[in-house]
Amino acid sequence: MKKHIIIPEEYDYVGIYLTDSCFLNCKYCITKHHGANYVQSGIYKNLTETQWVDGLGRLILPEGTPITLQGGEPFLYKGIWFLLENLPHKIDIMTALPPFITKDNFKKLKTLEWNKRPAPYPTIRVSYHHGQNDFKELVPRIAELQEILSIGLYYLNYPATPKETIEELKYTAKKYGIELRMKEFLGEWQGQRYGKFLYKNAACGHIRNIPVTCKNTVVPVAPDGSIYRCHSDLYFRRKEGILGNILDENFSFPKSHQPCDNYGLCSECDIKIKTNRFQQYGYTSVSIFFERKKDLYAEKTLQNSDN
Repeated sequence: MKKHIIIPEEYDYVGIYLTDSCFLNCKYCITKHHGANYVQSGIYKNLTETQWVDGLGRLILPEGTPITLQGGEPFLYKGIWFLLENLPHKIDIMTALPPFITKDNFKKLKTLEWNKRPAPYPTIRVSYHHGQNDFKELVPRIAELQEILSIGLYYLNYPATPKETIEELKYTAKKYGIELRMKEFLGEWQGQRYGKFLYKNAACGHIRNIPVTCKNTVVPVAPDGSIYRCHSDLYFRRKEGILGNILDENFSFPKSHQPCDNYGLCSECDIKIKTNRFQQYGYTSVSIFFERKKDLYAEKTLQNSDN
C-alpha cells in the first residue's frame, strides 16, 4: 500500500494542473513568460481520472488548504467531474469557464461538498482576460452558477485593457450581484515591469549564472502527476525540477533548499509579494539563498531602491 504524501504545514498552495490545453490564447499568459512553452503543447501524457483519485487521495493537507484544479483550462480535462465526486478534499478551481460548462453539469454531481469551505474568497475563480473572453457572456452564467456554488469573477489587470471596459465590467458584475476581484498583472508591458517582487532579478528573462539554492512552499503537480520544485520548472518542463510523482510508492518533500541553475527565469508568481492562504499580505512562496555575498548584496540593493 502506498504511503500518504504529507504536505508540510508551511506549504501554502497545492496546484493540480489537469491539462496543458486551453481554449484561450493569451499572448501575455504567465505560462509563456521567458519563452516557456506549457499551454497548448500537448506533450504530457495525462493521468487517468482513477490515477488522479489514487494519487491525490494520498495527500495529507495542512488545515484549511484545498487542492486547486487548474491548467491550462481544467474543464478541458474530461475526467474532472469524476474527480469532483470522488476526491476526499475540498477543491478550488481556477478556470476561464468554457461556454459548454453550465449549471446542469454541477447539478448532476452526487455532491457539492467539495465546494463548501469557509474561505474569504470565491473558491471557483473565473478569469476574465481582455481580448480573449467576453465578460458580458461570463457574468450572467456566473450569476446562475452562484445559486449553488461558491464562485466569482477575477479580471486580470492587463495594462492594455481600456478603463471604460473595466468600468463596464464593474457595473455589470454589480448589476448581477456577483463578486468581482482584480488579479494583478505580472510581467513586462511596453517596457515597464508590473508586480512587486521580493527578488528583483529572479524573473529578468535570462539565466544570470548566479549560484543559488531555493525552497518553494507551493506544490505544482503536472498533468502526468509529476511534482515540480516550482512553477518555472513546470512551465519549462525541466526534468531536473521534478521531485517525484504522486503515484510514487514513497514520496516526501525535501526539507532543505535545493540548488538551481535557472536564477533569472523564475516565474513571477513564485517571487511575487502577495497574500497567503490566510489572506495575510507579505508572503512570497519561494525562499532563495545566494551562495556568494556579492550577489546577495546586489539583490538587497535592488530591493532597497524600491523602498
